[in-house]
Amino acid sequence: MIGFFRVWERPHYSNENTTMLNIGLLLCDDVDPDAQEQYGNYSDMFQIGIDPDRSSINLMPIRCFEGEPFPEKPVDFAGYVISGSKHGVYDDLPWIDDLLQFIRDCWDSRTRMIGVCFGHQAIAHALGGRTEKSDSGWGFGIQPASVMDRQAWMTDYEALDDDDYNLVVIHQDQIVKMPPMFRTIATSRFCSNSMIAAGTTMLGIQGHPEFSADYCRFRADYRYENKLIDSDVYQAAVRSLAEHSLHSGIILKWMRKFLLLPQAQ
Repeated sequence: MIGFFRVWERPHYSNENTTMLNIGLLLCDDVDPDAQEQYGNYSDMFQIGIDPDRSSINLMPIRCFEGEPFPEKPVDFAGYVISGSKHGVYDDLPWIDDLLQFIRDCWDSRTRMIGVCFGHQAIAHALGGRTEKSDSGWGFGIQPASVMDRQAWMTDYEALDDDDYNLVVIHQDQIVKMPPMFRTIATSRFCSNSMIAAGTTMLGIQGHPEFSADYCRFRADYRYENKLIDSDVYQAAVRSLAEHSLHSGIILKWMRKFLLLPQAQ
């Protein structure tokens, strides 16, 4: 397991490759404690996926879903990653209200931010879009999406099938209205706004590049055994794990490149 440390004084950073970036990891949930020995926690998953050697990016977890305070100012870190969550962005919880305001503060200060699943939806919801429970029901398992607007930081296309990539998805909520400053850069049959971006300031990804196929199966088994999903959803998720490979490494590389871009615009 990777150990993490906390430094609350304002870090010194730049986007030069020779300098470590301290990135705030805004945790909105975590792996069940009894499964962390096998799968690690969300901090582990993101750090190992984005920069396992901490050669340029150090993720510093902030457990906002447990009431840990947000940074005093967005610029206290070089940027932020927002995790997924079992909650919806519309849930009446004080920490979610605080998160939405912090996203708006980051936008106003042009502080770089990436949101994953719930984080992706929260970015849109905070900045004038809308997220709600989809009539399409559950997206669960490995699903393909297609890049429709290539960005300069998207590389390694030779490993993809044209512009298509596969990621683990676990969600019912979807962005149904885009914020005016964002554009959709990837889409899927199930989720039209699979990846969104506002210049080089904010990026939202509906899928989970930090999740392995094994962890997705664990989540599917848990939800099915606890009657949180029905048999059809469960069987479709299991089939998808057998039928599709993942492109998580490529998407995580995109996340790293996005975080390391020069001044956000």
